[in-house]
Amino acid sequence: MPSFTLLVNGRRRRVDAAADTPLLWVLRDNLDLTGTKYGCGAGLCGACTVHLDGAATRSCALPVSAVGTKKITTIEGLGTQNGALHAVQKAWIAEDVPQCGYCQSGQLMAAAAFVRRHDDHCWCRIVARRARSGSPAANVRD
Repeated sequence: MPSFTLLVNGRRRRVDAAADTPLLWVLRDNLDLTGTKYGCGAGLCGACTVHLDGAATRSCALPVSAVGTKKITTIEGLGTQNGALHAVQKAWIAEDVPQCGYCQSGQLMAAAAFVRRHDDHCWCRIVARRARSGSPAANVRD
């Protein structure tokens, strides 16, 4: 079985897995990082979203062999090294977004990538409010 060295949440981790194993299962089964969830298995729902070099990526549809040297960040590694929450996580709490919670990690990872891409943390509360309402056309209030 092939061996892969992955950079996950700032740590180098060595795993033995078949080259076509989805990254999702490597994270969950080999590395015990269970915050990333299985949803549809086709990369459509987003429950499995992680960051690869900062970009939101569906881990259920990405074979571990395609990761290469890219930096992987899971929901467990989204905050800072000293344990502080990411700005999006803080906004999620402030806006009382969580519902059942199953797909929350994927939503948080997608939102954090969006905020990073737009380099503006005022987007954190806007994204959280829209997630809470379940509608992209939700009213945004101050």
